[in-house]
Amino acid sequence: MQADLADDGCWCAALRLLDGGSSCEWAASRLAPRLEAAKVPAAKIDACRECVVRVLDRVSAKIVVVYWCDATSCRYGDQLWRVGVSRRRGRCALSGAPIKAGDAVYRPRQGRPRPVNAAAMMLAAEVERVSPG
Repeated sequence: MQADLADDGCWCAALRLLDGGSSCEWAASRLAPRLEAAKVPAAKIDACRECVVRVLDRVSAKIVVVYWCDATSCRYGDQLWRVGVSRRRGRCALSGAPIKAGDAVYRPRQGRPRPVNAAAMMLAAEVERVSPG
C-alpha cells in the first residue's frame, strides 16, 4: 500500500507542500524506504510549481506592473518589476526560455518585506513583446 501512495503524483505534491517544499523523492523515500528515488518522475514535481504571470502596464521605460500568482507560495496583483542585467543563469517566468548571466531582464522591485518571488526573472525581450502600449 505504501508503494502505491509514493507513486501517486497528487499524493507526492501534497506531501511536498506539507513538508515546506522538500522534494517529492524525499517524501516518497519516507513513505516507502525500499522505493528507488528514480521511480518518482521529475516532471510531476515541476508541474506543481507553475505560476500565472501577466504584464499589466508599463509605468516607465524601465518599470512594468506585473500580475504574479503562484498557488503554492504567493499572489501579487500589481507588483512593480524593474529592468536590469542578470547576474546568474535562470529561466524566464513569462516564456520559460533560458536566461544567461548578462541578459537584460526584469526582476521584482525589492522592498521590505522581501517579495517571495524576489529571485524570479523575465527576459526583457519577452516583456517588450507582450507589454501593453
